[in-house]
Amino acid sequence: MTDLRNGYYATLDPADPATMTYWRVRNSAATPWPAKAWYGPARPLRRDAPADADARIAWLRLWQTGYREWLHTVLDTLDQDPAAARRRFADLSTRCCLCGRALHDDRSKVLGVGPDCREGVSEEMLAQLVTPAIAAAHAAQLAAAEGA
Repeated sequence: MTDLRNGYYATLDPADPATMTYWRVRNSAATPWPAKAWYGPARPLRRDAPADADARIAWLRLWQTGYREWLHTVLDTLDQDPAAARRRFADLSTRCCLCGRALHDDRSKVLGVGPDCREGVSEEMLAQLVTPAIAAAHAAQLAAAEGA
């Protein structure tokens, strides 16, 4: 369980910093995104299991402990800066960080939030989602468009 708000997040894999992991949070439960994605330590294979029942149980428990530690590290990373994790998800997937739908218009891609999800949200709140460099470029683009 996590205290993250419902939505979509991305963070680097703590075991493999070259891999980005994507997460969907619903009702305080984080699951890999998209469905059927697998991140973290490799799943144990039946063919690798010890033949002895007690050894097999110990082997599985060891793997489960390692996976839980890995998952807690990921969730702690997301909890440290959830806004950045949402922004990263939107930047890398061009999907809304709130609902996961594909983003089509330029403003939505810059903000990382689709038009339906940002309806009724103040500009100050939207500015918190946008990284400073992207926000500056977006502001310049809007100013140029209004001046033309």
